[in-house]
Amino acid sequence: MNVRPEMQVQLDSLAGMLEHWLAQVRHPAQFWPQFERLAAEILDQCEHGERAQVHAAIQAMLNRHALDLPPWHQRDDRLSPRTSWD
Repeated sequence: MNVRPEMQVQLDSLAGMLEHWLAQVRHPAQFWPQFERLAAEILDQCEHGERAQVHAAIQAMLNRHALDLPPWHQRDDRLSPRTSWD
């Protein structure tokens, strides 16, 4: 199953930013909050059937850079998406 084109555009944009962020940040603690917010926004826009594939795409993009997902990324699909981080 493929994700919707608008989801793929967002994933591609996130992947494009990843290399730049990793080259610029001094410590991973500076990277994860921004990545977490953007990845969560993408996941929150997923239709139920897309969530697993988008999750796998995010995992693959991190694997390409030898990064491990932080604990926040293990989301329960039975829960409603977040509406706000603030």
